[in-house]
Amino acid sequence: MNRSYFKWIALLAALSVLLVALFMSSGEKKQAPTKDVAPRAFSPFETSISAVGIVEPSSENIFISSPMNRIVDHVDVKVGQKVKEGQVLFQLESKELESDLLTRRIAYENALANLQKLEALPRKEDVVSAEAALAAAQINAKDAESQFNRVNGLQNSGAMSQEEVARRKFAYEQAAAKLLQTEADVEKIRAGTWPPDLKIARLKAAEDKALMQKIEREVERTIIRSPIDATVLQIKIHEGEFAPSDPSRTPAMIIGNIDQLHLRVNINQFDASFFDPSEPAVAYLQGNAHVQFPLKFVHVEPYFVAKQNLNNDLTEKVDTRVLQAIYSFPEGENRIFVGQQMDVFIKAKALPKE
Repeated sequence: MNRSYFKWIALLAALSVLLVALFMSSGEKKQAPTKDVAPRAFSPFETSISAVGIVEPSSENIFISSPMNRIVDHVDVKVGQKVKEGQVLFQLESKELESDLLTRRIAYENALANLQKLEALPRKEDVVSAEAALAAAQINAKDAESQFNRVNGLQNSGAMSQEEVARRKFAYEQAAAKLLQTEADVEKIRAGTWPPDLKIARLKAAEDKALMQKIEREVERTIIRSPIDATVLQIKIHEGEFAPSDPSRTPAMIIGNIDQLHLRVNINQFDASFFDPSEPAVAYLQGNAHVQFPLKFVHVEPYFVAKQNLNNDLTEKVDTRVLQAIYSFPEGENRIFVGQQMDVFIKAKALPKE
């Protein structure tokens, strides 16, 4: 009896499992396999080198940063705007520098005026005045000499007191000394500025000019200009923000010439020996095999660099170096953007036959 009981329990359990399985299978809905929006790109060549390319301006990306730690006074451009070489991109606050510049300009103008005055010597008016003073001194000296000669030798005769003779002698000697001094002054004026004084004045003017130009350069450095004709690609600075001069920080602005776009292709060092610049190359938008771009070789940078751009392929080697080849797109191509990553295939150089 016990055996029959256990048989029925086992049969009921088996039936329950079967019913659950049938219920679950009947509730499942069949789903069609998903399809990619666009198939992945494949090489159109029988043998090829596959690589990853990054779109960049023909001028490469130009990172504009602040040359000094200052507050941004105003930004003069917008993203997407075309700018000319020398056009102002943004300007830093510079009020105290402009005040210093005004002070330096005044000091330089004073030094320059003093130098010009010294270089203009002797003045005609000074020479005429000195010569007139010399003539007066000569007359005084002759008169004093005449007065002294009249009484000289009379002090012993009693006709002239000794004191009067001494007074006229002193007056004569004083007039003679005054004549010598006036003659020396006339020669000094006629000679113009003493060369050492002229040299000191020139050095002073040169020093003040250098200090003024230094402040002018500091003021000019607060005005950030475009180094080339380009398009503003990105702006990461705003009015009132502090613009650090740290090169490790995000650049304040990125510009570049996008009239002609280039593709920087990273060729794995293991494939570099098969690379031939004369062979054709094509690029695809990543994940889209319907859009193909024929490429034209521009140049190669003959220096291997560390690999930075990955294509997420399972067989991709990441701890390697790459050779960078630059290609250009057809003129007028407007379906791609700077910074876009693309799949690239370059026809491989044929292997020598054994």
